[in-house]
Amino acid sequence: MHADTHRTRDIEALAARAGLNLSGREGCPVLLAGGGSLRSFYRIQTAQGPFVVMLAPKDCAEIKAYVDVGRFLRARGIAAPEIVCYDDVRQVVLLEDLGDDSLYSLLNSASSRQEVMGYYSGAAVFLAEMQMKATPHIESCGYLRNRWFGYDALRWETDYFAECFLKRFCRLRIAREDELDEEFHLLACSIDGEPRYFMHRDFQSQNMFVKNGQFRVIDFQTATRGLLQYDLASLLKDAYFQLDNRERDILLNTYMDELTETWGMRVDRVHFRQLFHRTGMQRTMQALGAFAFLGMDRGKTDFLQHIPAALANLRDALEMFDGFPVLKASAGEALLRIRGGDCAAQ
Repeated sequence: MHADTHRTRDIEALAARAGLNLSGREGCPVLLAGGGSLRSFYRIQTAQGPFVVMLAPKDCAEIKAYVDVGRFLRARGIAAPEIVCYDDVRQVVLLEDLGDDSLYSLLNSASSRQEVMGYYSGAAVFLAEMQMKATPHIESCGYLRNRWFGYDALRWETDYFAECFLKRFCRLRIAREDELDEEFHLLACSIDGEPRYFMHRDFQSQNMFVKNGQFRVIDFQTATRGLLQYDLASLLKDAYFQLDNRERDILLNTYMDELTETWGMRVDRVHFRQLFHRTGMQRTMQALGAFAFLGMDRGKTDFLQHIPAALANLRDALEMFDGFPVLKASAGEALLRIRGGDCAAQ
């Protein structure tokens, strides 16, 4: 699919500004597979090679955030795509083309679980490197300087889960809603007091690529200060590709080994592991809310297919902790309604 006429002109203007030559039908922007945002991505062929163009709606301000964080990461030696040039009036960014080998596609084409684990181990090592290299310099990035993923953001995510997933998608009437709210409060409080580091916020398999044998990261425009475990849970409890508990535990140890052996961090492994699973609950609820919202409100129904895997991740994590009786009951009832075909968009 090609871009519409107005946006094609925006792309052509930016390419010309970068000194790139588009010619003939081969130069027409071709739409790449999109995710959950309102942004769109096009590949263009030029005499100087392929490039990717990111387009955002002209009434949003995502481009500035993307450029600020992308340049910050590259300045810290972290493998984000090169930003060739951008136009924050037209909301267009010209980027290095990372190719088609997303971590997601590589995992799904892997010939063995050993190959899968190799990709995940590399991604876990890359994550630790990104967090450790970026964190000491956060103040140098204007966009990140005053961003903080704390109690309010944590509660927004669980409220989003309750509203979009439980109430609207699963059509649940939560009889003990005040008690559920208290459980969300206690979960947020148990996470909120932990140290903060650079946090990508959506570090999952579709937001990583492998180019020339090197991991690369995209979609970092919502980066903030947050927990190490949040990005790790995004990776290892990713509903797009399922790991079993044994594999996840091996990779959790790989990541903690990297923190201690390469970066010299002292890690209380029992506490880190518990916090990883608590934060995994938090992240999975955010994902369930997002899948429901995107499927129902944005018409992106492909996201609905990932709900059963995400719900399984949530229920597995809940079994590790005492408490959360209303959340456990709600997750169980949600599963029954999904299996019975009683949810919205089913």
